[in-house]
Amino acid sequence: MPIIQITNTYSDKVLDIVKSCTPDGFFVRTIKSNSQEELINCISDADYILASGRVKISRDVLDKAQNLKMIQRTGVGLDSLDIMAIKDKKIPLYVNSGVNSQSVAEHTLLLILACLRRLTLINANSKNGVWNSKEQAIDTYELYRKTVGIIGLGSIGGKVASILKSFSVKTLYYSDVKLSCEMEKELGVEFVDLDQIFQQSDIITLHCPLTPNTKCMINDKTLSQMKNGVIIVNTGRGGLIDEDALYKAIQTGKVDFAGLDVHAEEPFGPDDQLLALDRVIATPHIAGVTFDSFYNMIANAMRNIELFETGEYEAIEQYRLI
Repeated sequence: MPIIQITNTYSDKVLDIVKSCTPDGFFVRTIKSNSQEELINCISDADYILASGRVKISRDVLDKAQNLKMIQRTGVGLDSLDIMAIKDKKIPLYVNSGVNSQSVAEHTLLLILACLRRLTLINANSKNGVWNSKEQAIDTYELYRKTVGIIGLGSIGGKVASILKSFSVKTLYYSDVKLSCEMEKELGVEFVDLDQIFQQSDIITLHCPLTPNTKCMINDKTLSQMKNGVIIVNTGRGGLIDEDALYKAIQTGKVDFAGLDVHAEEPFGPDDQLLALDRVIATPHIAGVTFDSFYNMIANAMRNIELFETGEYEAIEQYRLI
């Protein structure tokens, strides 16, 4: 019976969803703790890795995985994978391209609106008996006709742009690949360089991968280019932001509010300095996960594994990276 090793711990509730999607004739198991050591200790007999992104798939892991046929990512991010080692060992790698883009896009909009409307501050005041509705209300803002800068216009960034159209915003974007004129018109976006994103945007939202070129792209220098009172939203990767620089910028008012679903350290510690700021809304890297997206993510991943096991490679070729 082929063994599918999941590189994450799951509660019974979550595991029930996973098991409901597992093809007949396969055995699925999780790890007891989210550590590379734990994964190394149990990987030797696994036929497939279902990689959640929490534990790094390193060369050491792959050296122990003597029976491994294929690696399937539950999502799309690759920063938890040693790509060079995977290539060296010629292990096929598949990703769930676009499977959670709607969920991330909706969460992005949630954070944008929550920042503009100071939702967390007003919620806290309301629960503490502070009414002052007019005084609080005039410190909030509409999304309507704001300028939004999207950095990274892949499947997620594109969905964000599509949602933003209904708010009549001006949407600027920067991406490695420029869209066709027809697609730009359909999404209502304008291609600009990064300096223009930083200088012109009221709201900046990050949807690019974490690479050596994008690491800490939000830093003291780029923050200094931005409008006073800019809002920054990150549902991409925590490493895209120099968090010390962001902390200082919020303290000075350069950044009015930040909505962060991803963080440099995950899980973040109780002493994280950004968490102490009232003008930071933090969520625990959940933008891509709803019941709907998680079920589809697992179902699609399991289908890929089943097709690979039965040799129906062409049916899953569109998801293959290596």
